[in-house]
Amino acid sequence: MTVKTLATPRTFGLLAALSAAGLFAAACSGGGTTAAPPAAPPAAPTHLTDSKGDTIYLFAADHDGQSACAASCASYWPPVAAGTPLAGAAKGSVGSITRPDGSQQETLGGHPLYRYIGDKSAGQANGQGLNLNGGLWWMVASDGTAITTATASSAPASGYGGGNY
Repeated sequence: MTVKTLATPRTFGLLAALSAAGLFAAACSGGGTTAAPPAAPPAAPTHLTDSKGDTIYLFAADHDGQSACAASCASYWPPVAAGTPLAGAAKGSVGSITRPDGSQQETLGGHPLYRYIGDKSAGQANGQGLNLNGGLWWMVASDGTAITTATASSAPASGYGGGNY
């Protein structure tokens, strides 16, 4: 018995598709060599917390190492008391300043440090990037500098945006 194959446009299309698939597979194989995996993106800077895990912030409006946050501002952004243990391996120079009310406030890298009352549990960063009380509020990196990027955890929880105070 003899089988005849007819050359039809459908047959040519099938052969072309199989040839293309073979060429693609050969090109992807790289000839047996393995390429190095892509480099991992740099890790996002980690922010400082206190020993309870509360996020530590700095106020961009503070100048010359002095706090510009007093009165009602300080009720929303409580100053970190001098001597408060910081988690996150603080690498900057830790110090303190005397506030107008006579209390001592912790500083890192010359920046007065604060917490935010909108952070209801450890690890929250609801104050990140807020523009309140005359300036921007930023999480603090371990060297005392501001972390000026938004984070997934900086989105307000339960619709609480901190109000406009």
